[in-house]
Amino acid sequence: MKTRGPGVLREQNQKKVLSLLRQYKQTSRKDLAKAMGVSKNTISLIVDQYVKDGVIKEVGVKDVNKAGRPKIVIELNQNAFKAIGIAIHHDGIEYMVTDFYLQPVISGFCEVDGKDCGKVCGEIRKIVESLLGEHPEVIGVGIGIPGIVNASEGIVYHSTNLGWKNIHVSEQLEKSIPVPIIIQNNVNLASLCSAGMMDESCTSSSFYIRIGDGIGGAFTAEGQIWNGDSWTSGEIGHISVDPNGPLCGCGQRGCLEKMISRKAFLEWLEQMEVEELPDGREQLLKQQMKKYGIYLATSLINIIHLLNPGTIVIDSPYNEYRAFQESLLSHLEQNALKIPYSKTQIYFNNEPYSQSLGAATAVVLDFERE
Repeated sequence: MKTRGPGVLREQNQKKVLSLLRQYKQTSRKDLAKAMGVSKNTISLIVDQYVKDGVIKEVGVKDVNKAGRPKIVIELNQNAFKAIGIAIHHDGIEYMVTDFYLQPVISGFCEVDGKDCGKVCGEIRKIVESLLGEHPEVIGVGIGIPGIVNASEGIVYHSTNLGWKNIHVSEQLEKSIPVPIIIQNNVNLASLCSAGMMDESCTSSSFYIRIGDGIGGAFTAEGQIWNGDSWTSGEIGHISVDPNGPLCGCGQRGCLEKMISRKAFLEWLEQMEVEELPDGREQLLKQQMKKYGIYLATSLINIIHLLNPGTIVIDSPYNEYRAFQESLLSHLEQNALKIPYSKTQIYFNNEPYSQSLGAATAVVLDFERE
């Protein structure tokens, strides 16, 4: 059985104070002590040091009309800590600096051939060096990469999008970047972004699905990504939804990715023939969106039954179509087990979640973690 010394417990309490303050925005020493189950003296020592260091500031009092001493309201100095989030794409590098509340401070895009790993890593080094010079409060760098990524060792096993295989990205960056680096699959990081932007009524576990040229998924619980033993958890794109569908590169027929990805949709648009139907395009599009909704719902039934997430977040270009949303929800209601489905919130977002913001989110969550 492991024992935890006073130094470790103190550091854990310090991080917990920051985490709660980020969530509450404003609170008091007394309320923090109650939330953490520790003594007021323990919290006062931590908060007083943070106030001295400029991390926390006192902003007023509350309960002035109640008996006893009024509570001093405290809040984080949101610029005391910052994070860098980076997302690598086939045509360049998206980057962002956020404050501790994950509000963007600066963002940009650097064009570079994503298939050239050496150039990409070189540009990342330049970007980070420049940003650290402007923002010395940065506590870490998160980097999102498409493909199968070993997040523990910072290795990209395979990225179809970038053409990378067995690239040890951490080794190429750690010596020249003086702050901690997190390297993770880009969809996994976007899932953290989606979880962070949900309101407080949402549950602690979430399955996120992103539909683009490919289809990816990620399962998060309590702010942590479930990677799986082979770092391939969330591969919803390779659930077969039509046994008579087109052959997928994975060897199956009718994989979700083959049926409803953005690439599949563009191919369908090119094949449409509606010359003899002046108003037929809109009707055909509606029918196609209904099909897409059913296909996605078919795969989500597996997610609901096996993972039982509290929330499913659908990050899709088809969300704007009512037929897509209605057919998906109808198919789930008719075919999913009643109890798990009734406990699952389905959320259709309006805009794609930022991968670079998700990468910065990973940095902040890792900094707060015990």
